[in-house]
Amino acid sequence: MKTRGVLYATASLAAIALFATGCSSNNDSKDSSSKNNEKTEKVTKAKNKDVSNNKWTYKDDVFDAGNLTYKFTKSEIMDSVTDGKQVLVLYTDVTNNSKKEQDPSNIYMVVHAYQKTDTANKQLDPGIVALDENANSPLQTQEDAMNDKLLPKKTTQGVVLFELENTNKVTVKFSNSDFKNIGSKTYSVQ
Repeated sequence: MKTRGVLYATASLAAIALFATGCSSNNDSKDSSSKNNEKTEKVTKAKNKDVSNNKWTYKDDVFDAGNLTYKFTKSEIMDSVTDGKQVLVLYTDVTNNSKKEQDPSNIYMVVHAYQKTDTANKQLDPGIVALDENANSPLQTQEDAMNDKLLPKKTTQGVVLFELENTNKVTVKFSNSDFKNIGSKTYSVQ
């Protein structure tokens, strides 16, 4: 049943687009032609501003990951599909800041959860919550939202799930596009 977790983990990050620079004039005089070129250059640079180049941050439960922003709204512990295990559920509002469709599940590439066991600080696998009596996931709508292509400038409600090892605290670490840690948050399991 870890197929979904593997899919999350293997999702690739979107490539960072480069944007063109404008033209410049070698003419020192400020005739109308050079003024028009300067205006065109400023407009071109503004249109080509790429949000994927924005600085990635994590602060106050908001993970700004360039094209996507994840605002974590609450957390809870639910039973796992794996007998005897539980899942940390992080609810999030996901906003697509770009002009192209985005894959919210890419968060699993740059957000990782850790929990101490008797011998290690173990990285947790993505989790799957237990199904109800009708074999439905109680979080199906939010899980689907994480796997759908989010349209430009839209927001959806999703979940980030990690299967727990025990009842110790969980530290969730947030990385930037270079996979360097930019912040963390600790969640109580009990």
